[in-house]
Amino acid sequence: MKLRVLLTLCCLPFCSTYIYGQATAPAQSPDTATELRNGFTEVSGWVTKAAEMVPDDKYNYRPVDSVRTFGQLVAHITDSYNYFCARGAGNKVEWSDAIEKGSTDKATLIPKLKQAVDRCNEVYKGSSGAVGPLLGNVGHTSLHYGNIITYMRMLGMKPPSS
Repeated sequence: MKLRVLLTLCCLPFCSTYIYGQATAPAQSPDTATELRNGFTEVSGWVTKAAEMVPDDKYNYRPVDSVRTFGQLVAHITDSYNYFCARGAGNKVEWSDAIEKGSTDKATLIPKLKQAVDRCNEVYKGSSGAVGPLLGNVGHTSLHYGNIITYMRMLGMKPPSS
């Protein structure tokens, strides 16, 4: 018991130094637009890299019959970029799953995905973007990137974020 008390007393100065150092550090956090842009850049980069890494013949892969194929998942994310970023730019658009309902092979999807990412990047650059849809886009993409990680692991592949 005495050893425990002594150890605790010895650690207190280190803890207080750490807490004091945190409290006095200059606050230089990026603004919301920068944080959103950084979040989108990171997760969309992982999605794009994963879409490029998965072989063409695996775009029809689905772990079970009740979920999307890998190609449908990439197409769904592409459709979501078109929706959320248009909304973030102030356009009143309705959801469309045109890409997911179309051809979901790799050769068709990669250019559409990259085009959607480029359009989103333009919206994230602007400071007048609506925060709600852009935040929703990062959240939605992150959710489905989690699916991509699972698919890739099941295919014996290492996801780009690992």
